[in-house]
Amino acid sequence: MSTGPADDSRRRAEQERSRATRTTILDAAVEVLVAHGYSRATTVRIQQAAGVSRGRLLHHYPNRDSLLVAAVHHLAARGVRDVGRDRRWPTDPVERIEVAVDLMWQHFRQPYFWASMELWLAARSHEDLRTELLPLERALGGMIKEQTDRFFGSDLTAHSRYAEIRDLVYTSMRGVALGYAIDPRDAGTDPYLREWRRQFEQVLLDRA
Repeated sequence: MSTGPADDSRRRAEQERSRATRTTILDAAVEVLVAHGYSRATTVRIQQAAGVSRGRLLHHYPNRDSLLVAAVHHLAARGVRDVGRDRRWPTDPVERIEVAVDLMWQHFRQPYFWASMELWLAARSHEDLRTELLPLERALGGMIKEQTDRFFGSDLTAHSRYAEIRDLVYTSMRGVALGYAIDPRDAGTDPYLREWRRQFEQVLLDRA
């Protein structure tokens, strides 16, 4: 049975409303997760924050853990895309490393980092959550690594030890960022920034 222009227009409008509702729910879920932690990020709190009925929330996300995982990755994917957008890249390798390290560090200064950490800690003792979270975390990690490679550019990433130092610095950044949970300070002037830049310069520019 064929459909007319009015049916197509109505279908598109319904799809757009559904996408808008999902985005509202996902944004609210991250807000609740960061503010209250995993154990208190209930569907009731998320429903209230999103301003939707319980039936509508459950229609889109019938499982709380699925909702929280989807919410974190919705926010993270959007945040990753925004980091470094429209950046003018310096041609000097030292300056390029400085800019790239600063942008790497930005990932650990965003709400999606803390939301991810809430799920990581909860997944330690929740097998179902860990099973759901792991493939998406791997996909997000791959996305961040690809973006980081663009930060540094083809000349620097061609170094044989580039991937090694990239992953080492990211691990260090995650550990330093976690310390902010109990000792908050100005992340933009963190003393480790100088050390991370120095490590990249030593490896990628073959400095002793």
